Amino acid sequence: MRLAKYLAKRLRYVQEPSARIQGGRSLEQHVSPEQWRQLRELYRRSNLGLVTVEVANYHAISTPEDDHIGMELVHLLESDALASLPGLFPQARFLFSAREGLASFMLFFDIPPDIVSLANAAFMFRMQAQERLAMRLPHQLAASCDIHVGYAYVDSHASGDMDRVLLRAYLHARRLGSRPRDVASPPLYKEFQCIVERGKVTTLYQPILDFETAQVMGWEAFTRGPENTFLSSPQMLFQLAKEAGSTFRLEKVCREKALKGLGQMGPNQRLFLNNHSDEIADPNFTPGLLLEEIEAYGLKPHNIVLEFAERQGFKDMNLFFRDIERFRAKGFSIAIDDVGSGDSSLRNITLIRPDFIKFDISLVDGIDTNPYHRSMVETLLFLAQRIGARTIAVGIETETALSSLVSMGVHAGQGNCLGVPEYKPASPHIQLPRKTGFTQEDGQSWKCSTPIRELTMPCPTTSGDKTVREIKELLVDKPAQTSVVVVRDGRPCGLLMQYNTDRHLSTQFGMSLYYHREVTRIMDPSPLVVEGDLPIEDVAALAMVRESTKVYDDIIVVDKGKLMGVVSVQRMLDQLTQTQVELAKGANPLSGLPGNVSIEREIERRLKGRIPTAMAYIDLDNFKVYNDVYGFERGDRIILLTAELLREAAKACGASGDFLGHIGGDDFLIMCDPSRVVPLCNYVMEHFAIRSKELYSPEDVARGYVVGKGRDGQTGQFPLTSLSIAVIDCPMDAYFSMELLSNRTAAVKKRAKSIEGNALVRESLLDQASGQTASAAA
Repeated sequence: MRLAKYLAKRLRYVQEPSARIQGGRSLEQHVSPEQWRQLRELYRRSNLGLVTVEVANYHAISTPEDDHIGMELVHLLESDALASLPGLFPQARFLFSAREGLASFMLFFDIPPDIVSLANAAFMFRMQAQERLAMRLPHQLAASCDIHVGYAYVDSHASGDMDRVLLRAYLHARRLGSRPRDVASPPLYKEFQCIVERGKVTTLYQPILDFETAQVMGWEAFTRGPENTFLSSPQMLFQLAKEAGSTFRLEKVCREKALKGLGQMGPNQRLFLNNHSDEIADPNFTPGLLLEEIEAYGLKPHNIVLEFAERQGFKDMNLFFRDIERFRAKGFSIAIDDVGSGDSSLRNITLIRPDFIKFDISLVDGIDTNPYHRSMVETLLFLAQRIGARTIAVGIETETALSSLVSMGVHAGQGNCLGVPEYKPASPHIQLPRKTGFTQEDGQSWKCSTPIRELTMPCPTTSGDKTVREIKELLVDKPAQTSVVVVRDGRPCGLLMQYNTDRHLSTQFGMSLYYHREVTRIMDPSPLVVEGDLPIEDVAALAMVRESTKVYDDIIVVDKGKLMGVVSVQRMLDQLTQTQVELAKGANPLSGLPGNVSIEREIERRLKGRIPTAMAYIDLDNFKVYNDVYGFERGDRIILLTAELLREAAKACGASGDFLGHIGGDDFLIMCDPSRVVPLCNYVMEHFAIRSKELYSPEDVARGYVVGKGRDGQTGQFPLTSLSIAVIDCPMDAYFSMELLSNRTAAVKKRAKSIEGNALVRESLLDQASGQTASAAA
């Protein structure tokens, strides 16, 4: 029954509009009485312009299950037409628009006697409509849309009544719309021919930065048409070239302009030149001719990269591969662009084996939050490694996207974040972010006690009764915004990630199931929510144990339950990396363990968090004598041995929260839970007693002492180097001064050093009479 109603509805409203109007012999039925009266008043005393817009394959897009998709598509087109057409033809006065069934609509204008401008406006709108749909709709849906845009000038002096004149104008517009090549006016084609013949194009150069060296490895050349004209946009220019059959001629002009404006270039730098895949088979584009072109400007083949956009497609892959091999044999490099777009094929990449793989901007967008984009990039990085290609990320617009790509191992990148296209090749000096991570190479965690509130960013919010469509419209002008928080009474109750929304809508029945439904249907009802006072390192630990599909979702930050904002995982990783850099600057240059700055921060963090802590101060006995007898190099080796044993003990007996530090010289520090301090120290003492003997001569080991001068300058016999460890139990729930800690440590260390051999003495900071313990290791 439902299908029968659907088919009846479609047969009534979505038959061919021209046939429907011819049957009615008038456009009057498709406009309101007021609009018809307005047309009558203007018909004799003014000039009317008509633009028709139709989704030609409406039947294929809208199915009984997804009936509203086509209607939504027409709605988007009508909104875009109302917003952009008046700007494309500013001399005209927009009158009104009228729906013509489900698949199309008409727009009426009061225009000057200028059919050329009307034609150009219609042509440009068709181009812009395709681009905007690609940005706002799932890729497969946008790619399948066949948009027809036609125009007509209503001749008020033509024979016949107004109804017939309007009907003829309408049918003329529809015929033009069905033949895209005829939409552009003859003057526009004439202007295009003038551009090609006189070389009236401009080249802009965007730098491509090598992420390994932070130097410019080359530039991509972009073409622009004459400023302040309909053909200033490269999309318009090349679309018209395609419809005029002049793509090869235009690309030759663009190539010559790019080479001429390049200027001086480093011997190993490259110029990336965009080419249509069909051009490679043009008999006027051969390796020999290209070699002559570049040599005229002092360039070598290895300075040139021929770039082909994968979304243009390859008509005959075998022929294309044969042709590019001719260029490659002469030393030219090959790049494939738009990899990762909906049109890309990994098979094409493996067949072509390009020298450079350029990730599509749609893949780079949201790379810091979208786990599917990250997985795709990781797959392409693996493939590039196997075929020996270098990877370039295109369209890097934010710092977090940049740090994500650097951390993932992408080789190079370009985008406004690194350098905008300019008329002369520029070499910007960019401070690249370090690769992010949560741990040091030796496995010891870096500490970052900064509260997460310091990284919080404002975010859009919505209530649970809003529809998915409303949220998409909310985000359309906020490309950098990746999430929306669903709130109830000021408290977060769900999270809607941009990538997750697109994933739901792009499924087979996604638009029908979700687009006009409440956001609660697709939101994450249990996102990670943390209080603003929580340290960044603790939030990072919570974020990384989420399920794999949510690991890069934004983190919601609250203040006593009330929403503060969100923090992206990449922003948090960047902060942790910066902390790592700062701590590394204060690390001991010999042992690599955190130095005094880090030690002070860790003590402060433990005090603020009231974390139960035992501090073990480790001192090497008779180290000065050993250093004097065996030399500084051997002295450094015994320091390194101690540091190595501390790390081994932390791995064998410690936990992730333990801290190792190098105060300086032969003094070290361990901070850990009181329950672990004795096993840690015993491990260090036992292994030091064995391995330190390897740093002595057999004679000294056999005697059990060395002969040297003490601090008083007198020669004597000194025992082999041993460890004195003073352990202080610090009550973190009570206040104490650093002076008190220093004094108690000195006293306990003195007692430990009075015990022969490796020794440990443990006391409480505030109670000198409590449980004094002394132990020695052989």
